[in-house]
Amino acid sequence: MKNKKLLLVIVLLISVISIFGYLNARNMSSKITDEGNIAFIVEEKNTILTFDEITSLNSKEFRATEDTSTSGPTPRKYKGVLLKDELNKAGIDDETIASYKKTVITGLDGYVIALGTDEILQKRIVDLAFEKVGKPLGTMKRGGSGPFQMIATADMFAQRWCKYVIEVRLE
Repeated sequence: MKNKKLLLVIVLLISVISIFGYLNARNMSSKITDEGNIAFIVEEKNTILTFDEITSLNSKEFRATEDTSTSGPTPRKYKGVLLKDELNKAGIDDETIASYKKTVITGLDGYVIALGTDEILQKRIVDLAFEKVGKPLGTMKRGGSGPFQMIATADMFAQRWCKYVIEVRLE
């Protein structure tokens, strides 16, 4: 009898987890595709910038150390735009950014990373890259890491990077 109850509980838990996973995947895929649009969200305000709008901002080349699960630390040259500049372009000024505690960045694959808003406001700390070694990052569907990848250049081992960025939310 105890085994049947335990089995029933396990089956129910697996069912609930599967349902929530399905709903989350459906919700993520309906938000934005990997075409390069990013939603910038502050409370109820939601501004979407296109790939062209973002890349037309003052982009710069910078170096960061890429460290993946399949390779050791490798210095790379990227091209991108400061996350702060993108927030400003979306109508979110520095004073508004500073009034929040964290910035949550979400990738198309569901990966989420949080940074302090103080890091966003610092000079050349957090970039949204769109090129690596002079070539576009490519989309998730094509085996790339973009069109945008959030890079925290101060992180020595790339532990707070986020590929396939689709959403930036102030909380």
